[in-house]
Amino acid sequence: MMKQLKDMTWEEAKEAFRNTKLGIIPTGSIEQHGPHLPLGTDFIIADYLAKEVSRRVEAIVTPTIPIGFAAYHQDFEGTLSIPTEILASYYQTVADSLILYGITHILFINGHGGNATALTAVCHSLRDKGITAAFIHWWQITGEMKTEWEPTGHGDFSETSMMLAIPDNHVDLQKAALRPNKLLTDKIQIMDLTTFKFGPGVVNTYFRSGDISDTGDLLEYSHSSNTDFPKSPADATAENGQELLKAVVDYIVDFIDEFKKIHFDPV
Repeated sequence: MMKQLKDMTWEEAKEAFRNTKLGIIPTGSIEQHGPHLPLGTDFIIADYLAKEVSRRVEAIVTPTIPIGFAAYHQDFEGTLSIPTEILASYYQTVADSLILYGITHILFINGHGGNATALTAVCHSLRDKGITAAFIHWWQITGEMKTEWEPTGHGDFSETSMMLAIPDNHVDLQKAALRPNKLLTDKIQIMDLTTFKFGPGVVNTYFRSGDISDTGDLLEYSHSSNTDFPKSPADATAENGQELLKAVVDYIVDFIDEFKKIHFDPV
């Protein structure tokens, strides 16, 4: 187990960089999560996951980057957003700083889907430099483990459960609910922020969260096969959240064992 990078002296960091070639960069967001979850939900979960992973693997773990691209949530007060191109440059520069000290493998533990475009661009750039890079969305893991853990929206059952399990966070279950998305027309059903369903097909678009919801919590059916009876965030429990968090941490630790075996030459 290594200290977090922020807790090391430069001499301790020098020794740590000698002992590992893996860097972990947690990324999140400050954005609305409905009336029941705090604005920091996405970076709080990413930060927790990274710290727990660092207890079990040799890695340089940077402080969590808390603000991401979330402009589409800014209909709701408190949401902060960084343009994707600036965010990608920021991620790239942090990664390059680790590479300067000998890191060859970089894993982003991401808590916010809006960061995906920036993270993809950075992983592409790092690959061309001969650096092995990847990013993990926790919800893509949990959805494959248990049906009840499949993502069903923004501020959903799983996300709320995880926040209940992480100490010192304010979750107001009395305000949590499974609210239907707004209707655009009688025949057009909103699936998520980028798609809607018409007849047998799906049409791509781009919505703001305020187009879909008056409260910020969203149903996102296109991410889930469990669309008939999604679990309400009001039913979330800390016990379920603890199980979720442990499952994700176990997965990431197992992945890292294989991830470190991958090596590329620069282009």
